Amino acid sequence: MKRWLRNNIGSNKTGFTFAEVLITMALFMSLASVGVGAYFRFYRFSLVNNDASKVIKVLHEARFRAMKNPYNSDYGIHLGSSNSELTVFRETYNPANPENTITFLEQLDITELNLLPNLTVTNDIVFENMTGKTENSGSFTVSKEEFSFTFNINEQGAFE
Repeated sequence: MKRWLRNNIGSNKTGFTFAEVLITMALFMSLASVGVGAYFRFYRFSLVNNDASKVIKVLHEARFRAMKNPYNSDYGIHLGSSNSELTVFRETYNPANPENTITFLEQLDITELNLLPNLTVTNDIVFENMTGKTENSGSFTVSKEEFSFTFNINEQGAFE
């Protein structure tokens, strides 16, 4: 028994060397940095995607109000004075109108407008009463850094 204890305790040293621990830590840290970078990119994308969903919601809201409203009025969207503001309005855009519904984009900015003008107004999309058609067909782009979303609106008022 004494011989077994002497042979198994103290004489055979087990464990990891300092170099092995350093190499393992370096590998772990490099894998963790890739994972953290991918997480933050996904997080930023989800915030930007949330703003793109807001744009779609505002477009749906304005077109729906034009097609199903008790006032027999046209409704539209004003692509804001600041590059991150969308305003749903009735008939013509008036910034002081209390009926306006303003939506702010938190991550994206309106960076490009390619809409057909309606009476020299180039940053309004007006949907006609009952039909939902628009004379302001075209596209606009919202973007932030490497993320970009382009919304195309046809003459029928449909968008993608």
